[in-house]
Amino acid sequence: MTEEEELALAVQKAIDHCGDDEEISPAWVATQVMTDIEFSRSLHRLGYAGCHLELRQMARVRLRKRFDPADAEEDPQQEMFPSTLQKRYPRRPRANEEPVYAPIHSLSDDDIAFNVERMRRGALALQKHANRLEAWNANRRGAA
Repeated sequence: MTEEEELALAVQKAIDHCGDDEEISPAWVATQVMTDIEFSRSLHRLGYAGCHLELRQMARVRLRKRFDPADAEEDPQQEMFPSTLQKRYPRRPRANEEPVYAPIHSLSDDDIAFNVERMRRGALALQKHANRLEAWNANRRGAA
């Protein structure tokens, strides 16, 4: 197993450890992994900071893939948007904070509005992109 695979496994283990916790924070996951791999801040201050940043990014990617169908890896066997709602959605992040994923029943009206707005922006951007691709193809066909 490569070091990258070991770190990915440690991140997944920390996420799984959260179980049904009310919120899952990428920063908490990273701190838990740093503890698990016995990499303390006192060993190397900048090395700790860099590793923590990378682990937070790994946690964000895994959490998005797990709880956000718009960011899930494409799987031809699975619908991108199933007919049921997700179990968790991100809360509206506060200034300089990372999003945390919380159970749908605990989201505020503002958290729901944030997710609806984010999804609609994504849908609009995808629609515009599809229109540009279609126009490009029509132009290509017309020029031939």
